[in-house]
Amino acid sequence: MSEYSQTHESDNLKSELLPKEFREVDQVYEPDFEKIDEDFVQKLWNGQRFFRSNLRSIGGREIRVLKPGVWNREEGPDFMHAEIEINGKLHVGDVEIHVKSSEWYAHKHHLNSRYNRVVLHVVFFNDDFNLRTRLQNGKRIPTLELLKWIDAPIGDLFDEATQTETDASNFCRVTGNRLNINNLKNVFESLGTERFLEKADAVRLLRTRLNFEQILYEGIMEALGYSQNSKPLRELAQRVPFADFDHKSEHEIQAILFGVAGLLPSQSDKPLSNQEMDEPLIVALETLWEASEHAKRPDRMIASQWRFGRIRPYNYPTRRIAAISQLIYHCKGSLMMYFLPACESAATLNTPKMLRTIRNKLLNLLMLEPIGYWETHSNFGKGGTNKAKLIGESRALDIMVNKILPVAYIWAVESESRKLQDAILELYSAYTKLQENSIIRQVDKQVFSNAQPMRLIKPTAKIQQGMMRLYKNYCADQLCDLCPIFEHNAVLLKES
Repeated sequence: MSEYSQTHESDNLKSELLPKEFREVDQVYEPDFEKIDEDFVQKLWNGQRFFRSNLRSIGGREIRVLKPGVWNREEGPDFMHAEIEINGKLHVGDVEIHVKSSEWYAHKHHLNSRYNRVVLHVVFFNDDFNLRTRLQNGKRIPTLELLKWIDAPIGDLFDEATQTETDASNFCRVTGNRLNINNLKNVFESLGTERFLEKADAVRLLRTRLNFEQILYEGIMEALGYSQNSKPLRELAQRVPFADFDHKSEHEIQAILFGVAGLLPSQSDKPLSNQEMDEPLIVALETLWEASEHAKRPDRMIASQWRFGRIRPYNYPTRRIAAISQLIYHCKGSLMMYFLPACESAATLNTPKMLRTIRNKLLNLLMLEPIGYWETHSNFGKGGTNKAKLIGESRALDIMVNKILPVAYIWAVESESRKLQDAILELYSAYTKLQENSIIRQVDKQVFSNAQPMRLIKPTAKIQQGMMRLYKNYCADQLCDLCPIFEHNAVLLKES
């Protein structure tokens, strides 16, 4: 064997023995976007889980984070009132978070004046060629790629991010104390009213640029998506305005929404079988999409924006789009007039029995039964629904409390009807409790602990909303000295 052959064989043997992670590969690293979502990146930013010295934007600007901002769980930029030093100059404003840098433009933030206060665009991975991000007013801001600066192995950060319930009991002075249940209930109800009026104020702000129909449409779409698909569903509602559905059939509405969302079978990387593609609904939707004006526009969403993993089949975004399509068709051109008459009837029929009937009527307007294909399908070519409603009771209740009633309240304000405002607040106050989330469970854990069970205050939707306001406005920032539970004497002094 020649010397060259021996050397070449030896090199091959060494290559086989090298650990896989040390081999050179001819490709650029990209994160696993099936696992990394925006909520994960927001948690990295909120916890400042990156090396903060010598930070530089993708354009080379020096970045120093003085205050990351307040985590905004509502509409608009993800973190507000941040303080960021850029090239030695202090900037006070908002921070917007994305998984990939291209999502700023994909989500049309560059066309939305609400994002003009953003001073820093923070992304996990830079997949774009724009060194600076453009705002609607023409200004440009730096983009910071966290992937280069994270301070722990990605697996450890995933483990931390999955622990969604913060253990606040180590500092909460309410924990373990005996409570004055009546006072505590009043505190939560008062905070619940504040949270409702805060949501109404957000609607009032939106009214400067949107009509009631579009506000309601975007709000319902966002609420249908839960945390995983709320943003893409709102984006879809912004790409296809409510006015575009005028005089459209239910199948035409579905075709447009599925097509712009990038979720039609013909747009999928995993084609369906010929038998599945011959389904009458799929044939109709594909035909209607090709004939629509929206199909001629290049600007549409992509399948990777949608989340299907770790979601129950009847909550898939495809079924949510089928649900909003049915709702838009049934409302006959006006979502406001679909819901408002029942709200207005509460102003005159305000006995407890009648209010209960009105609340149930409003919920029934939302709890849509599947028709045809969506009786048995969760996605194109996939079953798993067992004829479940397109919008179930718990989701309908959440939409009513958080989206429809605040919009109706601002309608009443603009109509100068104090009686209707009071009626809507009365409807809101008496709705039964919503589905629990991590925040409500955390407040239950730290406020009630082993003292008294939460059921003693008989939680309603309003009380739960008050619990969420308590956590977000006080507990999350550890503002214990300002806690309204102490301020209103809801904690009983221990006997000496």
